[in-house]
Amino acid sequence: MNATKKLATAVCLLSVFVLMTACSSSMSIKQGGEEFGIKADKYYEALKLQDDADYFESIRAWSEVLEDEPRFAQGQFNIGLIYDMLNMVPEAIEHYELAVQVAEESRDLIGNGNEARENSADTKASIALYNAHLGAAYLRGGLIDEAITALVKAETDDQFNPAIHYNLAAAFMAKGNYEVALKQADIAVDLVAKPDSKTTSGLASDVDTDRLAAYLLRQGKCHIARAEWEKAKACFDRIVAQCHGTVPAETMAELNAGMKAAEPAKGDEGSEG
Repeated sequence: MNATKKLATAVCLLSVFVLMTACSSSMSIKQGGEEFGIKADKYYEALKLQDDADYFESIRAWSEVLEDEPRFAQGQFNIGLIYDMLNMVPEAIEHYELAVQVAEESRDLIGNGNEARENSADTKASIALYNAHLGAAYLRGGLIDEAITALVKAETDDQFNPAIHYNLAAAFMAKGNYEVALKQADIAVDLVAKPDSKTTSGLASDVDTDRLAAYLLRQGKCHIARAEWEKAKACFDRIVAQCHGTVPAETMAELNAGMKAAEPAKGDEGSEG
């Protein structure tokens, strides 16, 4: 499952963007090179409803926040997250696109005498997050070229997010570019797996083994697409040995068929004379 879909991410990041003003009824939002206000009561209502998984009411509340200030990128993003959780992909894409658009426009305002209103690292991190979710949604919607474009932008701003590389691997697989897909899958696995020679599994105790198993599966499928049977088998062996997981039967059948076909036929090693 795509790890970037956790709603808690949005709630944590909101603290970066929001500063209370002297007036308790309004909040000052610092976003890229601009600053604007939203209604505090509506904002907190939307957050609570989202946190309580009251999704449709949360969409209503966030929409009311955005009626006053549609350029609030985090609000657009949160609506996208909720639609994503509801598997309403077109609606999620629409709001992720808006989040990316207004956040990038806010960043573009910086310069020529206009100073940044928020920390540049925070601006970069938020746009990377928005593009990562947008790319993943495009991927689920079958919009492969658009997914690659958004995910490459996300990778540029945040090269250490394994989910971005994991989704890029899937996108390039869909395009038949197995070489680039494998490179992305390799990076994703390396970022998630933290070796530790002191443990029986060879992994650090805090490694998410379910996530690692999913990433190893994609890495193995990239090897299968390249007819690299032994390398694929090594990935699948790690799923079992390190992650205590299982490989789908159809994937193992594909691997076994490929390995069998690659074996030299009996009599092919003939002798001279």
